[in-house]
Amino acid sequence: MRRAIKWLIAALVVVVLVVAGFIAWYVFGSSVPGKPKLSVTANTAGGPRTPNGSWHIVPAKKVFVGYRIKELFGDAILKRDAVGQAHAVTGTLTVASDRVSTAVVTADLTRLGSDRAARDAYVREHTLETATFPTARFTLSQPISLPATLKKGVSLKGLRATGRMLIHGVTRPITFTLDARWNGPTIDVVGSAPIVLRDYGITPPHNVIANVDDHGSVELDLTFAPGG
Repeated sequence: MRRAIKWLIAALVVVVLVVAGFIAWYVFGSSVPGKPKLSVTANTAGGPRTPNGSWHIVPAKKVFVGYRIKELFGDAILKRDAVGQAHAVTGTLTVASDRVSTAVVTADLTRLGSDRAARDAYVREHTLETATFPTARFTLSQPISLPATLKKGVSLKGLRATGRMLIHGVTRPITFTLDARWNGPTIDVVGSAPIVLRDYGITPPHNVIANVDDHGSVELDLTFAPGG
């Protein structure tokens, strides 16, 4: 009897160590991208004489729309940022005099990816349900005010972009805080907006390993080139 109890205790210890090792690997085993920032330098050669006109998103490795949210382990004792990015992004904006008058950005959420393939599969199938709701879309509803005179290579901090966001088949008002820079041949835009999952009919993931916070953020890093 005592021998059986010893074997049982040993087995439990092994299970605990395996689970603890998995959690440690999951939490600390990889790094997540930092929050989007404008690049330190910019190519200001060429481009139109002013930023006025229509611009479109150009595909690039750094261009994405994504999410950042907390995964909670051990009754929220441990917290880790989960970051997913979709690089399949399209969109346009229009600059007229001292304002951005229109903007639409669409992301293909079926291409959303993070540092964990298992997480991505769960998000696609059970959280965002991308087979039914494959896209997210932001549409500007209020013009963004700009300085009367824009100079190439000068960053604009803390712009507010108010519009409507479509996620998971639900459209709600949202406001992004953005940093932007007209470089000449391109316009770079980075920023984020807070989001509550349940506002969009999304149930935060929950399993024996981790829970996911209901509050997170939508992030973006976009590059626009002239033309509609």
